[in-house]
Amino acid sequence: MISRRNVLSVLGAVPAAGMLSPGTLYAQAAARFPQRLLGRTGRQVVPLALGGQASLQWTKPGIDPADIIVRAIELGLNYLDTANAYGPSQMNYGEAFRRLHLTPADTSYDRAGRERLFLATKTGRRFAADPAGTGATAVDELKRSLTQIFGDGKGFIPEGAYLDSIQIHNLTTMEQVNQIYEGLAERGSKRPDRIGALAALLDFRDGTNYTGLNPQQKHWIRHIGLTGHQSSPVLMNAIRRDNQNIFDTLLVALNSNDRLCSSHQNNVLPLAMARGLGVIAMKVFADGAYYGKQPRFSRTPDDVILSVGKPEATACSDLVRYTVSLPGVSCAIIGTGRIDRARPENCQLTANLTAALSDLPSALERVRIENDSAARHGAATNYFQEKSGLIQPTDVKTRRDADRIVVEWNTALAGPQPIRAYEVKAGDKLLVSLPYRPQLTEAPLSVTVPAPAVGDAAITVVAATGV
Repeated sequence: MISRRNVLSVLGAVPAAGMLSPGTLYAQAAARFPQRLLGRTGRQVVPLALGGQASLQWTKPGIDPADIIVRAIELGLNYLDTANAYGPSQMNYGEAFRRLHLTPADTSYDRAGRERLFLATKTGRRFAADPAGTGATAVDELKRSLTQIFGDGKGFIPEGAYLDSIQIHNLTTMEQVNQIYEGLAERGSKRPDRIGALAALLDFRDGTNYTGLNPQQKHWIRHIGLTGHQSSPVLMNAIRRDNQNIFDTLLVALNSNDRLCSSHQNNVLPLAMARGLGVIAMKVFADGAYYGKQPRFSRTPDDVILSVGKPEATACSDLVRYTVSLPGVSCAIIGTGRIDRARPENCQLTANLTAALSDLPSALERVRIENDSAARHGAATNYFQEKSGLIQPTDVKTRRDADRIVVEWNTALAGPQPIRAYEVKAGDKLLVSLPYRPQLTEAPLSVTVPAPAVGDAAITVVAATGV
């Protein structure tokens, strides 16, 4: 990796906007930085990504939110995050893109510069068509994103506009998973009255009109993802049900206090990796809770942290390094409160980028960072996350197959420690110990054991942790 001194040297050498073209600025910065594969999207991304909240959503007087986006792109960041739920965030991207000539209607459109970026927004709507519903649909929010970022913000979408990804935002319940999948099985046959978000977004990804909601066969989306803060089981259920490999990315909360909760890194992260999803981490600073903000979602500009860490808190560099070092993480989005073009060492954006590109911690050093942040801040920082320990496998079933017994079960859920193995027992007798593997689909995990070894004893499956 790159040393802190070298990173600051590179960042400090990047000139202010106006001295070079945005494409030249980006090329100078990005050429120096390592990038990572974003799962099966096939795209390469810088480990630090720009979050769509903080001052892009809650802007204090004297801060130019569009300039934060411009500077991020100048510095080489290429994964850009926003959402329909983030107030003016998408409009701020629109202003930044106009300044950088990244909108297709611009006569000086920088097509190559646009292609270098991975722009991801989100929809919180679960349905694309619902006769009993009120308010916007997922398709409405897709169009809103495109007009706000690339058009006039009033409905106009220029030809050639597209999103690299739209994500199903903040799944928290199994009912919501059912809703987004509604009508997907009927796609291509009889159109149901209610259509979940996924079936319609597929039409706008593939340029088809199976749902009747894309009559002009627009090709506005390149990838579809999902996001969640709270529940690993909900996200795992959504991924396991995806038998068409629709989801290409997962955005999930991951920070150094994750293992104090119902750990995402021990549960949904291994499944996402096994299914080939590009993983984007969020809540690296717990939405500012590490640095004094109340442990709740931000609501006003006063909630936005403007400093580069705080002396009494876990070092921001450690928190960034921890998250981007987790196996399977492609990049981490972090909201930016303020930038400082004159002094990179006092700029949140460059401080976080420096950390993300510096030497990453080993597994042993991650434990040190976990212990430090647990002692200083505790699990309450992760107010957005479920709290539970190890949950053993469910729905354990057996069936006879000639002289063998087939044992089936649904996945266990890890607590602070990852699951090492599944131990299949007949009474107190260990029949087999299987190294842990994620449950990839809705089909249960299974193993076959000799019937004579079981005898009349009851079979159990236990998730084992530790060394």
